[in-house]
Parts: sequence; structure tokens; C-alpha cells
Amino acid sequence: MAKSPIKTLLSHTAIYGVGLVLNKSLGFLLLPVYTNYFTPADWGVFNIVWSLWIFLSVLYSLGFENSFMKYFIEEKNKQKKAEIYSSILVALLFSSLAFSLCIYFGSGVINNLLHFEDSIKGVFLIKILAVLLFFDTIYRIPLLLLRAELNTKVYTYLTIVTLIINLGLNLFLIIVQGYGIEAIFYSYIVSVFVTTVICLFVTSPYLTSKISFGEIKRQLSFGFKFIFIGLFILIIDISDRFFLKYYYNESVVGIYSANYRLGTVMSLIISAYKFSWTPYFMNLSENPDNKKIISSIFTYFVFTGLFLFLFFSFFIAPIVQLKIGGYYILNEAYWSGLKIIPIILLSYFFSGLHSNLTVAPFFSDRTDVLLKISVIGLVANIVLNVWLIPKYAMTGAALSTLFTYVIMFGFLYYRSQQLFRIEFDLKKIAIICILTLISYFAVFFLQSNFQNNLLYNSISTIVILSLFLIFSIKFSIIKVSYLKKILLREKT
Repeated sequence: MAKSPIKTLLSHTAIYGVGLVLNKSLGFLLLPVYTNYFTPADWGVFNIVWSLWIFLSVLYSLGFENSFMKYFIEEKNKQKKAEIYSSILVALLFSSLAFSLCIYFGSGVINNLLHFEDSIKGVFLIKILAVLLFFDTIYRIPLLLLRAELNTKVYTYLTIVTLIINLGLNLFLIIVQGYGIEAIFYSYIVSVFVTTVICLFVTSPYLTSKISFGEIKRQLSFGFKFIFIGLFILIIDISDRFFLKYYYNESVVGIYSANYRLGTVMSLIISAYKFSWTPYFMNLSENPDNKKIISSIFTYFVFTGLFLFLFFSFFIAPIVQLKIGGYYILNEAYWSGLKIIPIILLSYFFSGLHSNLTVAPFFSDRTDVLLKISVIGLVANIVLNVWLIPKYAMTGAALSTLFTYVIMFGFLYYRSQQLFRIEFDLKKIAIICILTLISYFAVFFLQSNFQNNLLYNSISTIVILSLFLIFSIKFSIIKVSYLKKILLREKT
């Protein structure tokens, strides 16, 4: 008996979701510690370095993350699979070492480019970053293998190990030892190193001494364009911090970044979905019902994404303003940025919509379309940042991210329908959007009149969300019988 296609996707998404929620929950669990022990300026410095880390990690990957998934999944011979894995692992081992040495010895130059107010601290953090990037790059390849083999449980176990080590070291170094923001990097380096050793042991059956330079060249050729795609997408995600630093200061960056992190709660679900979606749709290409399946998944994604947008929009801010043990969950020095949370939530929703449509370029072997659209997104984002940030500060930065993803989604939808036409249920999607707008403004109106009554606001929000679900069922957007079929039974 075979599982229904959607049930398979849901099960893997759920397992990845557990791992990612646990892993990314680290940022949420430690946010009270970070915002109460670090000033907005310190937190701003960390986020500038963190943004640099995310940016450089794409260069370190050399596009292998995308090419590896494609060729490893397509290859059926286990010995050849081992050759692919070992070749890419060795290639990244040497390339990441070379990159890290350049960054380590060029830390002074990089610091001068970033214009940190404390140059000594800046150089020190960049040197730490060089070490972190090396281990982080090697760590990713064994995890990619586990994803490609759909070994979601082992993947999740390893994620939990990383979380426990990282969390424990952060608390010990910051609270007990009194370290500054460098403690975050120390903790991550140790946790990644330990997990990398375990990963290499788990994936040892795929390790072989046979290294193919031809395989490395083939994957470099395929993955090269994804370096630019990844860089452009990341610039869209992180450029707002650098513009805020340029137009304002490190404290504004810190306030913005802390609230941006709260908004990324949506990314937990989106990331879990992306992790399972990529290998899933690659295996779906030969299915004669693939268009119907993709259309159905898209509708449910829109419904789930907008429901979560409503939920998080109205519950995050009141929760983080609670005081526990004499400390606010989010220190009051950061509250001026709470208004950006709904905007960031919606940005990640459109990012998820964009990911859904990548099937068309892949199935049509037209990944160049993704590169062109990422260039459009990059240009739009820079223009929007320059236009909106000087006028609206943090709100402008958040809006520039949202508008960029809306633009990218619009272009990709247009091109994907030309390459691989799918009959989306636009009527149901329109109803979901209308229900979302009505629900959002209803809750906003109620909460604006009872700002200080957490109990009343919570009850009113739950009532509105319940009505959202009831009307969704009424208009057959979600079918209870179908959900039961997916979740409780196997389909022959």
C-alpha cells in the first residue's frame, strides 16, 4: 500500500518541521537572554556579522547544494552515489579551507569596509566567522544526503543534538561566564563540529576513496548559476540591515533585527516545507497527475500560510511583552520595532509561494528563469530600500522586503504558466484572501479598542480565527473528509 502523494509530503514536512522548529527555536528561546544581556548596538553588530555569515555561506557552497540534490536523487547506482557524495565533500573541504584562510587574514580589510564603531571587536568577530564558515559548510553536505535519501528522522535527531549543545553553551557562556556576542559564535562552532563528526559517521557507508574530478566539474557547471541565485536572494533578505546601518546606526539595526527574528517564526513552517518540497517534486516529475497534485498543494499552502499569518500577527507582540521572573521576554528597549512583525510574516508567506512555483523551471529545464527573476528582485529591493528606508526607517526596510517578494512571485507566476501550465484553483485562493483581509481588520479593530486587555484580545482573536476556519470549510477550501483521508488512512 502506497501513501497518498500529499500525505507523503505532509509527513516529511512534519518531521522536518519538528527539527527546524527545535533548531530555529533556539533564536526565540534565547531572545530574552540576548535582548536583556546585550544592548541594541551590540545586537546590531552581531546581526551585521550574522548577515555576512549568511551571505558568504552561499559562496562557500559553490552551488553544490542544488546540484547534489539533483544528481544524487537521479542516480540509482549506490556506488555512483557514494562517488558523488565523497567527491563533493572533498571539493568543499579544500575550497572552504581556502576561503576561510582568506577571510581570517583579510579580517582587517573586511572590518574597514563594514565600518564597525569598535574596530578591534569587529576584526575579532570576523576571524571567528572564518572558522565558523568552514565547519558550517562541511556540516551541510551530510545533511543534504540525509534529505536526498528522505531520512528525515535521523536528520531531526542530529538537529536536536545541535540544538542542545548550542543552547547549553549559549546559556553557560553568556549568563555564567559573562561573555559578549562572541559567545553565540563559539556555541555554534562547537555544536556544528560535534554534529559534523556524528554526521560523517552516520553517512560513512557513502564514503569512498574514489574521487571523481569529472563529477565535481559537472556539478560545478550545473550549480554555478545557483550561486548567483542564492546570493541575490540573500542580498534581498539581509541588505536592509546594511541600509539601516548606513542611514541610521547599529542600535536601529539591533532593534529591527530582534523584531525581524520574531517575524521569522513563519519561516519555520516555510523552511520545513521547502526541505521536503525539493526532493518531493523532483520525484514527482514522472507522475501523470503531477499538475493536479501541485495545484492542490498550492491551495492548501495558501490557506495554511495565511492562517498562520493571522495567528502570529496578533499573538506574538502581546506575548513577548510579558514579564517573567523580572525580565520582559523582549526587552522594552526593542519594542519600537514590534510594528514590523506582520510585514515580515507576510514577506515569508510570499517567499513560500515563490518556492512553490520553482517546479516549472525545474521540470522545463529552464533554471535560468530563476536567475533572471532573482536579478529583478535584487534590483527592486535595492531601489525600494533606498526609497523607503530614509523615509520610514524600520517599517520601510520591512516593506521593501515584502514588496520585493510580491514582485518576484508575480514574475515567476507569469513565466511558470508559460513553461509548465497548471490550473490553479484561483476561485478558492481568492476566497481565502478575502477571508484573511476581513479577519485581519476585524481583529485589528477589536485589539485597537482594548489594547491593554490581553485576555479579551486573545479571546476575540481566537473567535475570529475560528470563524476563518468555519468559513473555509463552508466554502470547501478545506475538506474535513479529505484531511481525514490524508492524515488517517493510506491510499492504495
